[in-house]
Amino acid sequence: MSFIDSFMQMAVLFLLVIVGFLCNRCKLMDEQFDRRLAALIINLTAPFIILASVMGDTLPKREDILPVFVAGTLALLFMVAVSFPVTKLMRLSPEESGVYKFMYVFGNINFIGFPVVGSLFGTEAIFYASVLTIPFNILVFALGVLFITQGKSTTRFNWRILFSPCLTATYLSIIIVFFQIKVPHPIAQCSSLIGSITIPGSLLIIGSTLAGIPVKSMFGSPRIYIMCLIKLLIVPAIIYAIFLISPIDRKYADVLVVLCAMPVASYGTMLCLKHGIETKTMAQGTFMTTLLSVFTIPLLAIML
Repeated sequence: MSFIDSFMQMAVLFLLVIVGFLCNRCKLMDEQFDRRLAALIINLTAPFIILASVMGDTLPKREDILPVFVAGTLALLFMVAVSFPVTKLMRLSPEESGVYKFMYVFGNINFIGFPVVGSLFGTEAIFYASVLTIPFNILVFALGVLFITQGKSTTRFNWRILFSPCLTATYLSIIIVFFQIKVPHPIAQCSSLIGSITIPGSLLIIGSTLAGIPVKSMFGSPRIYIMCLIKLLIVPAIIYAIFLISPIDRKYADVLVVLCAMPVASYGTMLCLKHGIETKTMAQGTFMTTLLSVFTIPLLAIML
């Protein structure tokens, strides 16, 4: 895909973020509304967009499941491995080191990943992204919490997250693909309509959330920009180079590379709040990676 085409796609998505920002400033959205809308998206509309991705006229092949799961898991583990030496070289404090490790590893797959890969590669790519959410969710609530709390968390891994609405929808979509089940058209159409709320809704929430960050605090320190460069361009480029010399099919590789180049996961701020960790650095990283991804993802599209 050309730079211009992918930039226009990203520009459309970012305009929705700006609309969410303006809605917050105009008092049409606030923290309570964002929380309720986020709950609706996570528990209802996002599961339906996952299901709708395998309810079209042409189903993904059952052979797609294992390669995407294995390659995606290995890509996540590679980012975990990279985060340790990079944060050490940056000479961060222990608390900052954990926050930066989280930012390097975990991208915003659900809220931005689904809209982006759906726009760039079509609905089938949303199925690939949903498969990646299985190892992602396990790592973010196990390893991610340890990063942020520097291993001091007393919270045990909650196995219920493996049966969250999005993961349950992923399991069902895998079953549909594996057995090549043709879903009746009314159900498919209903799922598609409900799922279509996910993309604009999630981007409006991101914009509204960013409106709560003071302007002076948005742009961060030089370390934030170093993190952005490594996370959004260098690491995805290395992963892509590895995929090129591996037997993985290009149609999986392209989607996974873009997912690895996502902005910092919004889970990070929520986990910082939950565990009493200062949120400024995480909020700065989330904002700057979200803003810069409008330009970095089209740059990656030239390479793909």
